[in-house]
Amino acid sequence: SVLVVHEITTEREEIARALEGEGFAVVQASSAAEAVREIWGGSFLVAVISTLLTGTTSTALGQQLSQMAPEIETLVHSKNDELSHLVRKCIAIRDGVAAA
Repeated sequence: SVLVVHEITTEREEIARALEGEGFAVVQASSAAEAVREIWGGSFLVAVISTLLTGTTSTALGQQLSQMAPEIETLVHSKNDELSHLVRKCIAIRDGVAAA
């Protein structure tokens, strides 16, 4: 599973659709607090974190998620990053080819 953390619904859903198209099960979180709750309730391979988060930074959230679940790879995704690159990176992590 992949956790997608993004406050903008349309962008979060676009990332989720792209990952689902490659066979990933995707859980969406609209905030850092929701992401933390999802980590407790699920098992994730990758967490995709938006660079723009209210009340925290993507780096701080990534560190928090890594402390809670060290097996999770975190990828920070900005608006200017290519979605196809993000999807390829998730595939490489899933297939054991690369680490974040």
